[in-house]
Amino acid sequence: MLTWSLLDIIAWFVVFMQSSVDVDFFTEYGEGSRYRIEEVIGKGSYGVVCSAYDTHTGEKVAIKKINDIFEHVSDATRILREIKLLRLLRHPDIVEIKHILLPPSRREFKDIYVVFELMESDLHQVIKANDDLTPEHYQFFLYQLLRGLKYIHTGQLGAL
Repeated sequence: MLTWSLLDIIAWFVVFMQSSVDVDFFTEYGEGSRYRIEEVIGKGSYGVVCSAYDTHTGEKVAIKKINDIFEHVSDATRILREIKLLRLLRHPDIVEIKHILLPPSRREFKDIYVVFELMESDLHQVIKANDDLTPEHYQFFLYQLLRGLKYIHTGQLGAL
C-alpha cells in the first residue's frame, strides 16, 4: 500500500502547479525555455506578471505577459509607446527592460512577453500593506518620482 505524507502531497502539488504555470504562461515562445517561472506576482487588466530565473545570466527577473495585444488599437499604441520609452531609459528610479520575447511567427503574434528587472515590490503594494507610513516615506516616494521625471525630461526623448 502506498502512503503519502502531507509534505509529499504538498511537494507534488507545488511541482504540478509550477509546471502548469510554465505551460500556461509561455505559449510556445522560442526563447521561453531560457526562463524558469517561479511564481505569479501580479495580475491586472492587461495580463500577468511572474517572477522567473534567467538560466543564461543567473538573475531573477519579472516577466510581464500582455494578452491579446492587438485587440484594441489604443491599448496596442500605449503598450508600444511604453516599450519604446523603457528600452531607452537607464535610471535607478525607472524599471529596466532586460529582454522582449519574440513570437514564434508573425501569424501567431497576439501576446507579448516583456522581461524586466525584478523589483522587491511596487508602490501600490507598499502603500496598501503599510498603515504606518510616515510623511518621510511619502516624501521619499515623491523624491523618487520627481527624480525619474527629471531624468525623462532631460533625456531628449522628444524624437520618439
